[in-house]
Amino acid sequence: MPEDFGGKVFYSAEETEQQGLRPSAEDIARSERMFAEFEEKRRTLGPAPAGTTPGFGGRFSDDLGGTEFEGWTRDPSTGAWFDKEGRPAYDNDGRRISYRE
Repeated sequence: MPEDFGGKVFYSAEETEQQGLRPSAEDIARSERMFAEFEEKRRTLGPAPAGTTPGFGGRFSDDLGGTEFEGWTRDPSTGAWFDKEGRPAYDNDGRRISYRE
């Protein structure tokens, strides 16, 4: 039975097979190549211009808008996340840091 979660529908592997939703091996290989190329380009990019939030643009650029994560940024060189005030979002053990407002 498909699960509707957060406005998205999730199917089990069996359901995708039954409905013909599973991509072919060629499609998966092509997607993996495209993703690897994208990751290589992204990895070699310099930092985003000051005052901008990196994103993919389009309809996916505002997934965090209106949530507690709005305004968060990620340093591409270290992978560290910062809250909207520019403070570290996680400690060295990966636990979320809560700041008093």
